[in-house]
Amino acid sequence: MPMSSPWLSNREEFNHSQSSRSNSNNSMASGELLGERQPLLGPGSPGRRTAAALSPSTGHSSDQLRRSIHQSEQHRRQCTDIFFLGCLATYWIGMVALAITAFTHKSNVSFAKEIKSGVDFQGQPCGQHQFVYFPDYMENPDFGFCVDRCPRRDGEIMTVDLPLESGKRVNGSREMHRIQFTSYATHRWAYVCAPTEVNSEQVMIRQLQDTLGRFVGALGNCWQVLMIATAISLSTAGLYLVLLRYCGCISVLLSTAAIESTLVYCSYRLLHAASDPLSYENDPVMLSSLQISAVVMCCAAILFFLFAMVNMSRLLLAGAFISHAARALSQLKRLLVLPFISYVLLVLLFGWGILVTVCIFGAGETSSRIATISATSPSTIRVVTESFQVSTKLRWLFLYHLWGMYWSVNFVLAIGEMITATAMSLWYFSPENRITGLKEFEEPDPVSYSAHTTIKYHLGTLALSSASVAPVEHIRSFFLYLENKNEFDANAVTEFAAKCCCCCIWCFKHCLKYICKEAVYVTAIQGTNFYTSGKVLL
Repeated sequence: MPMSSPWLSNREEFNHSQSSRSNSNNSMASGELLGERQPLLGPGSPGRRTAAALSPSTGHSSDQLRRSIHQSEQHRRQCTDIFFLGCLATYWIGMVALAITAFTHKSNVSFAKEIKSGVDFQGQPCGQHQFVYFPDYMENPDFGFCVDRCPRRDGEIMTVDLPLESGKRVNGSREMHRIQFTSYATHRWAYVCAPTEVNSEQVMIRQLQDTLGRFVGALGNCWQVLMIATAISLSTAGLYLVLLRYCGCISVLLSTAAIESTLVYCSYRLLHAASDPLSYENDPVMLSSLQISAVVMCCAAILFFLFAMVNMSRLLLAGAFISHAARALSQLKRLLVLPFISYVLLVLLFGWGILVTVCIFGAGETSSRIATISATSPSTIRVVTESFQVSTKLRWLFLYHLWGMYWSVNFVLAIGEMITATAMSLWYFSPENRITGLKEFEEPDPVSYSAHTTIKYHLGTLALSSASVAPVEHIRSFFLYLENKNEFDANAVTEFAAKCCCCCIWCFKHCLKYICKEAVYVTAIQGTNFYTSGKVLL
């Protein structure tokens, strides 16, 4: 366990002193204080002991130590980093205010209801297996009609029936007129016929008619699929917990095989897509990206397989450690319920986040205008087009909502981790009954005690820990945007710089996440604040 590493040297000292039991009490009395590394004991608390004495199976001295820990812990534990808990609460007040604004804002979510089909110039969905073609995408990017296939060559004659602005009204709608357009070469890009000569990402996004907005809007209509996926993941998580409890080595081998199978399947799909000459005939950028991704994924599958073969003994050793850790679960059975509680909280949190996101992206106004379109026969036409104008202010405030969701998700996960770490530390440092081989707890229910301690004292530390990685993640997202943007703009220098920045930020983010997580473990054992725990860790 990561939490035991700071006391490794002291445990070795205790193992050495255990061979001469007559001197153990003297060594405990004369042992040096660990200061910040002394778990659950304050510098001025009575019955001070070294961490070596906290090892299991220490006989009569362990019983005295256990009582001193219980007595001094009440004195040591105090609220840590309470200021950052207030920051999280204040941030959530802003999120609720943003949600109320989005709920009460004029919305047109129905415009954003299609996820796999385009919308024509009248706001009508084209349906699946159809595409949207824009005959005059530079001058009139909001005018597009549905076609069965995208034209691949210049000069093709496309004939469609359109309601002209000058046409007569029949039964409340304008009569249709047959119009001919001369096509330009396109390729399929999502559900849009994108022009092959366009290299600007902005023009493509304009053609997609706010794809992101319609994608988010479609989440509101996919709740059945989301619930099924939630049930499947919950069932597999429960099965995985059972395997970890009773079959440690088997669970490690199954996890390794699952990772390798995923890499092999992804390699096969990418190779199959990259080898199709017709799908991306007019999109060399996408074809090149698929080829590079296929090579990288194949190399990853091969390297992971070799790594698993070389380190098979270590994987089996990890399985043995998991089986040993199952001893703790046999006495702390309520820990098995904790992941499901966190799961329910995350589902509720994601449901709230998706609802607010749909309202933010659906906020806007539908506007109509009379557009003059160049055609082949007749030369020009006038049609009434409808377009959805999004609320730019709310779109920018979505970043505030996104950051808050990221912070809240990590906060919920951190609560579960600290409760688990506290309960496991109580199990680890409790004496062992030499007859039954079970741990003897001072607390009647260590898991409930750990949950009470975490919620009462350390929510501020968890708020600070979960918020530390969020700024780095947003900065990395910005550089990822620059990297993807320059794939279209073909600026090699900027793309290379963005890739380097993404790599550096990725390394820094994982180091920071490691420090934050380990600091949470130290806080769970010692009851210190985030800064002190991080200093002990470093």
